[in-house]
Amino acid sequence: MVFSLSNLLKSKKTNENSEPLPKIDFKRGTKYAENLNNDVYLDFEELGGFPFIKTIIIGDISTKIKRTGCTLTFKFENNIIVLNSDNTTIESEKIKNTQVFFTEIDFELDEDEAKKIKNDNVEEISYTFKNKIYSFKPI
Repeated sequence: MVFSLSNLLKSKKTNENSEPLPKIDFKRGTKYAENLNNDVYLDFEELGGFPFIKTIIIGDISTKIKRTGCTLTFKFENNIIVLNSDNTTIESEKIKNTQVFFTEIDFELDEDEAKKIKNDNVEEISYTFKNKIYSFKPI
């Protein structure tokens, strides 16, 4: 076996897939927002008289978070609402035989926040996972 310093210093090629991710026909939620490679499904639910938002992100976002959870920000023309995830552990699951991930996250909110999100014009939503922010435009 021959040891070569030049072989160690060569840059390694990464296998970048330039094909767009396949679109998943998801019927368990209401499509609310999207960006280039992800769709966000968002539904208002109620459990024991307390409202919450159930969100599902389908696309290339893959995350695994323990103990810190994430936030969801709704941006309006003159206001923002920041919601904390109901659970502090968040983990994406890969959809079988694809390069697409499924991330389900619930968020706590109160009645006033629910009314504002439902009735006012949301300009943008964004998820913050640790130090990463993913923005989406409502459809």
